[in-house]
Amino acid sequence: MTANTAPPPVCPQCGQNDQVRRVGDLVQDEPESPLAQKLAAPRSPRPAAVIGCATSFFATMVSISAAIFATGLTELTSTAPRTSLLFGVRDTSVFTGIITFLFVFVGVHAMFVWRQARASRYFRRAFTAWHQASERWQQLHYCARCDGAFLPGQASLTPVDQVQMLLYARRPPQPATAAPANAPPSGEGR
Repeated sequence: MTANTAPPPVCPQCGQNDQVRRVGDLVQDEPESPLAQKLAAPRSPRPAAVIGCATSFFATMVSISAAIFATGLTELTSTAPRTSLLFGVRDTSVFTGIITFLFVFVGVHAMFVWRQARASRYFRRAFTAWHQASERWQQLHYCARCDGAFLPGQASLTPVDQVQMLLYARRPPQPATAAPANAPPSGEGR
């Protein structure tokens, strides 16, 4: 295993690097310290639950209940003659029960599939954000002198309590840039 021989980057606030450490090293060396817990790596999101047998069972039970209700309601309100079907149920009642079962089963199952798709989309977005935050965390440095964290090239220091905001920012912080040579100093030219 080779050691990292490159010097740490310079702190954007104090301009020195003698108290600068990579955050990953700090967290690994002192995992129980309050500072390490504040600077801990981002946690990966949990994947969405998968539609399983319990969902299909629930959809079937709801559909059977709706079909029995629709069959009973049709049986009570129908004036068609009774047939020789089981329990003397009318043809229209059986047809209504079957159609109700099919529609309710498909509807309940579609609702679960829609919820699964929505949860999967949310997980994909959260996973992408976590992956980017993890990559930034690997580059993150901590200055003990200034008690702040920064990414190499970042123009300002981020307080330790705001590190998660830095990691999950949609745009990475802008690198430090020098002022143009012909620009007037601030306060002049107004």
